Amino acid sequence: MKINSLEFNVEVEGEGEVLVWGHGLTASIESEDLLDIFQWHKFSKEAKLVRYDARGHGKTQASNSPSDYHWKNLANDMLSVANEVGVDTFIAGGQSMGCATTIYSAMLAPKRIKSMILMNPPTAWHTRAEQGKLYHKLATVGGLLGGRILAKLMARKPERLLPAWLVAAKKENIQGVFEGIKPIKRKTLSNLFKGAALTDLPSKEELKSINLPTLILAWTGDPSHPVETATELHQIMANTELYIADKYSDLQHWPQLIRNFVAKTQ
Repeated sequence: MKINSLEFNVEVEGEGEVLVWGHGLTASIESEDLLDIFQWHKFSKEAKLVRYDARGHGKTQASNSPSDYHWKNLANDMLSVANEVGVDTFIAGGQSMGCATTIYSAMLAPKRIKSMILMNPPTAWHTRAEQGKLYHKLATVGGLLGGRILAKLMARKPERLLPAWLVAAKKENIQGVFEGIKPIKRKTLSNLFKGAALTDLPSKEELKSINLPTLILAWTGDPSHPVETATELHQIMANTELYIADKYSDLQHWPQLIRNFVAKTQ
């Protein structure tokens, strides 16, 4: 469907309370399903699940400027996806980049967001500058190599993207995380990473204005998604629940936590 002048890939399932979900940087609907830690196939059919490939990802058309991939612009996309599927108020949620998109959606349209699910909050504030340097390097490498070669290189050391305990537990699925990178063209990859380097979460003072029921899910052993960010969000914002996984058995509870949280909002 056409959203903000781009052709977006959007999937809608079920009826009832609406969850609009955003994936992480270089991921997609397909890569989430292949990794299968969300178990979306078990999501309640009594709720409406709206998933989409973000601009420049998966089967969604790319735009041509790094600034287009600022989290605030991606939040405009999330709100526009909700508009296009006929949804006014909804639960907003996402992983990593999708988590940041969710937060900005709540800042831009607080009356439309009923509650939030923040999975793997990314580096922010004092930890963002160092991550930005990494993204600038990846912008150069990705711009030269393209998605297929970059995915092949990253697949050699999956622990750079995911906790080692998750890699060990999900050996049969772990290559799925790289499927989102493979189809991305060189120019788009460069813009994605440059855009990620440009952006940060709202200030801690601004975040105090958010007072929504919020489920925060974090895991250990991942420097791109430090527990520190999740803990600070939990302390800054009112009305939050925080769950931290440091082993695979903890992570296995997350799909049910998400389902329970959505059911509680109904």
